[in-house]
Amino acid sequence: MKTADTPYDEITNERMKRFAARLCEKDRRAYAAVEAYKLGQGGVTRIANLFGMSPETIKRGREDLDCPERLPPSGRQRATGAGRKGVFAEQPGLESAFDELVETHIAGDPMNAEVVWTDLQPSGIVEKLVAQGYSITENTVRAALKKRVSETQTEQSDGNRLLRSARPGRSV
Repeated sequence: MKTADTPYDEITNERMKRFAARLCEKDRRAYAAVEAYKLGQGGVTRIANLFGMSPETIKRGREDLDCPERLPPSGRQRATGAGRKGVFAEQPGLESAFDELVETHIAGDPMNAEVVWTDLQPSGIVEKLVAQGYSITENTVRAALKKRVSETQTEQSDGNRLLRSARPGRSV
């Protein structure tokens, strides 16, 4: 049976709501806009009520559909360069302070110049950087150490050094 709010029956309405709920925000907005276009006059209000979203969201979806250059490239959720910037980009000087701290706490294997490690655990690095006035988490430190390992491994001119955790059996 069709409802007064949409020209679709209850089963179709439920299927549409379930499908829309599985989409990311951008795709849900575009889907709602397409459905609103199909309904014509009053479609925005009807679909907004059906999906429980603001009519402004559907209007933005229409704008996205009408101006494809506003949409991110295919396969991306956001436009290139969009999204949250990393902690190193947000806090000037943090990356150099991190590098300096790690460099001053590096040890190595005298029998194998390719293997080096830091004697600080991520929590120790966090403590020292926080004491310098920076805000950083252990997870960010671990990711930065891993990135440094991969960069060091690819730099053949730097001796192809490996940065490892000082604690045996635990990766950084």
